[in-house]
Amino acid sequence: MSKSATLMAGRFRSRNAGTKPFLSDALARTGAKKPQVLYIGAASDDNRPFGTMLMAMAKLAGAHKVHWPKLAGKKKEGALARELLAEVDAVFLGGGDVEEGMKHLYENDVADALRAAHGRGAVFTAISAGAIMLGERWIRWPHAEAGDEHAETFPCLGIVPISLDTHGEDDGWSETQSYVAVRARETGAKAIAYGIPSGGALLVGGGKPRALGVPAQVFECEPGKRAHALPDVEVSEHE
Repeated sequence: MSKSATLMAGRFRSRNAGTKPFLSDALARTGAKKPQVLYIGAASDDNRPFGTMLMAMAKLAGAHKVHWPKLAGKKKEGALARELLAEVDAVFLGGGDVEEGMKHLYENDVADALRAAHGRGAVFTAISAGAIMLGERWIRWPHAEAGDEHAETFPCLGIVPISLDTHGEDDGWSETQSYVAVRARETGAKAIAYGIPSGGALLVGGGKPRALGVPAQVFECEPGKRAHALPDVEVSEHE
């Protein structure tokens, strides 16, 4: 099975939530005639309407069965999630809040099991905050009024070897640019992050990231300097 991951931004108020054709292409990479998919809803606190919609999208995209072990709320099913991660053909992370999602993964001891599933060849795909969680790191501020001088980055799953943002086109990718500036300050080295516009996706693995649907944005920052845009990642014809 392929270790490439399909990172989708999604599209609000779209009939297919911006998953078409990216989700079906990802599931096809499993090579399974009846793909078994594990849905992770940690970033949305396992929101039922949202998760039900994404499970339906996965089934329309070719999933034979979608499993949804709950990782938030009163009844947590971390043990079931770890058991399924040893068997499923694909893993689909939903959107929501990145930091909250990572907290639930660690509370349920699921982060390492996700990495192990990727290591054995399960196909990974994710949307919005779930896509960011598959990356290396993301940014947080101590409170809503704090500036970038008080921000810090925190580790995500590191299943894909990049950091990324989604849906940032309307504000000029301000959060993405904040991330690279803060990360450059933390490391004393150049930092890079990708931005996936709404309706687009990024295929990561087996070479340079490839944009799907629409070009992906790229931002870079050197320590002590301002972030700036690099040439966009041009759209590939197909996965």
